[in-house]
Amino acid sequence: MHNLHETVALLARTPPALNALLRDLPETWTRRNEGEGTWSPLIIVKHLIHTERSNWMVRVNAILRDGESKVFESLDREGNQHENQDQPLEHWLDEFAGLRGASLDQLRMLNLQPEDLERRGRHPVFGVVTLSQLLATWATHDLDPPASTFPRDGSPVPRSRWSVERLSWCPAVFRTQL
Repeated sequence: MHNLHETVALLARTPPALNALLRDLPETWTRRNEGEGTWSPLIIVKHLIHTERSNWMVRVNAILRDGESKVFESLDREGNQHENQDQPLEHWLDEFAGLRGASLDQLRMLNLQPEDLERRGRHPVFGVVTLSQLLATWATHDLDPPASTFPRDGSPVPRSRWSVERLSWCPAVFRTQL
């Protein structure tokens, strides 16, 4: 059985955790990537902002409103990477914290009940998913960036490690009740 309270608690911790890891670090650590197809810590934070704006609560509301009758819109995973390149990382950390707070406020206001968590929507890749599975995936998505923002040698993580490997196990998350 999905524990919504625990999911919300985990989701609330991501902005302060990223803030503690990244705020006030030199740009050589936060803007550097390892070349073509890799993501810097800045791009990871911008990706989290993009998914906060256009993915998680949009899909929660779609499940509650439309059920399986409409397929979720596809997500462009690199949607806002080139937006406002001159803004410092601190700007993006603050924006992410504000967006996440608003998302969690919206989620709490839905006053979801156990039966709501079994409601279903249609994912463009994975097919039918429950609200519980979507929320578990949101929390799992959050666990990946803080742990992988810096590998042991201090260099930013390649996008392939951060994103593509996660996609390889993502269908299992959708099939498993967390």
